[in-house]
Amino acid sequence: MKQVLFALIFLFINAVKGNAGDHKVVLYEEHYKEQMIVGGGESKIYHTWQVKTLFGDKLLILTGEDYGYRKWLRRYEHNHQTFIVKIPDQGDDSFIYSKIIYVNIQQIHPVVEKNWKCNDCRHGHPPARP
Repeated sequence: MKQVLFALIFLFINAVKGNAGDHKVVLYEEHYKEQMIVGGGESKIYHTWQVKTLFGDKLLILTGEDYGYRKWLRRYEHNHQTFIVKIPDQGDDSFIYSKIIYVNIQQIHPVVEKNWKCNDCRHGHPPARP
């Protein structure tokens, strides 16, 4: 009986944190620079988004090597501004309280604005840590 009670308590406590956070963002500025590396034939990419979130303005530094997905996302963002960013558990607090967040390009997913209004999104500083 104690084992069942312990298992239930453990499941309840573990469920409080939940899985990775999905955060809705509204893109309002993109900065993109691509530069060829001499001798290597590779390109160095600097890609950031300035976004509005429920937690204030953020700068997303987009990392990752998936050039095809980056190119598709850049084409998509010319017509759409609302996206869902999937943040792992260990980065969720950082997303809430920081102004600059490193995000893998494959963690960003576009959504249709008419179904995903961001009326609660706000400009300004992120909330203060409790």
